[in-house]
Parts: sequence; C-alpha cells; structure tokens
Amino acid sequence: FVWLNMAAEGGTDALPSQEPQLRPVDITPSGGWDTFYHWLCCVCVVTFDLELGQALETVLPADYALSDAEKANICYLAFPDSNSGCMGDTQYHFRIRSSGTGMGGTGVRHTRDHYGAPAVLLPDSGHYYGFVYFRQSKDADIKRGYFQKSVVLVSRLPYINLFTYLVQKIAPEYFSSGLPSLEAACYNMNQWPHPHPGEILQLPLLGFIVQPPLPPSL
Repeated sequence: FVWLNMAAEGGTDALPSQEPQLRPVDITPSGGWDTFYHWLCCVCVVTFDLELGQALETVLPADYALSDAEKANICYLAFPDSNSGCMGDTQYHFRIRSSGTGMGGTGVRHTRDHYGAPAVLLPDSGHYYGFVYFRQSKDADIKRGYFQKSVVLVSRLPYINLFTYLVQKIAPEYFSSGLPSLEAACYNMNQWPHPHPGEILQLPLLGFIVQPPLPPSL
C-alpha cells in the first residue's frame, strides 16, 4: 500500500442480554450510501459499559440493518480475549455468520464489481468480516480504571490486507478527534470508485491518498 499526504502532494482531501443504547448518528448524504456499500457494510464502535459489558456505541451508516444476533457477535468479538491483558493498541480480524438480511451489502448487491476475481476473494453473502482496532489504556477518570474501545470495519469482502490497513489509519484518528473523523472517513469512502479486480486505485481518506492494489483478475 502507498499512503500519501495529500497536502505534501498538492492534493486535498457471555453476551449482554440487554440491548445497548446506540448513539443516533444520521449523516446520510443526499445521494445515499450506495458507493460506500460497494466496499463496506458499516463501521461500528464498541465500548465497555459497566452494566452491559461490551456494548455497541455507534453504527455508521446509522440505518444499516444488522440483526440482534449480529450486533451481539460483533460486540463479543470486538475485544481481545479477556485473559490476554493486552495494553495499548491491538489489531485482528474475524468472520461471523450472517443471520439477517442486511441492507447495502458490499458485493451482495454489487457482484458485477468482482467479475474475474479469484473465488476466495469474492463477496461472501453468508458471512461478515470484521476488522478490529482495539485500544486499552489506563484512565483514572473512568470508574473501571481503563479506557477500552474498538473500531470495527464490517464488510462482506475478504480483502484482509486492505481493510486491516484502512482500520489502522481510521481508528487512531477517531481516538484522537472523535466521531467527526469517522463520519469524514465514511463520506470519503462514499466518493470512491467501485472495486475492480487487478486495478490500482487512488482513494482519498482523511486528507491522504491510499493506493491499494486490488486482487488480480484471473
């Protein structure tokens, strides 16, 4: 991957049984989220709640239809093993079975994007892939004594290297600048061209340009 500074280059740009209370975020652009859905289903923020445990705090876009079981699974898998004792930042990915209809769908509605891709890299209508960036740090201002939160990119595309790289850029900016940076990242992705096998694209993201080589066509 190539990560270019646009300014420098002259450019711009056990599971909880109680349903957690999501922060309502409606940032729907006038043209909708269709282009965003060619890449991702949604971006989730999972936090630790003293009463609920791991709880879903934010979903962008807000109207993406995850089932209750999918939300619970994402919450459960958004934090590392409780016995790991990891401090600082941790990245990993997971796959869960899709149990709901899910609107959007990164590839379920847009399979024409992926003609010619190897079978192992085609969109998976039966599963979601989650790409996690978890942060844990000591914080005396928090009752439990620790800040614990994850940003999770959720997609049906098994582009492991790409989404691992993207969450590595998006999550630290969120931890530094808050929700507006996630909203900005979603808006940026909604302007991206559609993914096509074998292409090298220039994708604006949070003031930088990402140049990911997509999986080659057969």
